[in-house]
Amino acid sequence: MKTIVTIALFFFSLSNIKAQSLPEFKDKPAYYDSKTKQLLELEKSQYNTMAKAKGLFTAEGGFFLNGSTSSVKISKQTELKFIVQVTPGTDPTSVFDLVQFEVRKGKRVFITTKAKATSTSSSFQKINFDVKKIKEGYYYLIVKNMEVGEYFFGSQDFMYAFSVQ
Repeated sequence: MKTIVTIALFFFSLSNIKAQSLPEFKDKPAYYDSKTKQLLELEKSQYNTMAKAKGLFTAEGGFFLNGSTSSVKISKQTELKFIVQVTPGTDPTSVFDLVQFEVRKGKRVFITTKAKATSTSSSFQKINFDVKKIKEGYYYLIVKNMEVGEYFFGSQDFMYAFSVQ
């Protein structure tokens, strides 16, 4: 009987550890440190819009965050894992884009639109990431070979920024 209770407590403690390693809120990615098995919240910010004329016939628009670097620092590794909770049945790639910031004059800038007198282009480079299901509604977002720089996961409402160093 004592052995059964010990085994039951062991499995309960494992499930409890797993539960503590999952984000509490939906649509809010967190960095998962594989070494410490801890979650690190990313820098959350609303979108700050910008539009800037660049000479007489050109302009650009996009978003920015103040500060040249995020307060959330992640060491450069071959593979980075983030965990996110989404509505069950939702593909996380339809909720989040991963993009690199450009640092300009003490700000992290993300340009979405460039305009010339005769045309406008709206495109940006997304960073691909793999998705692996943990359990219903919870997923790893796995990014490989990220360079040193400033990044964010963008959702419809917020930017979740971090720095790879």
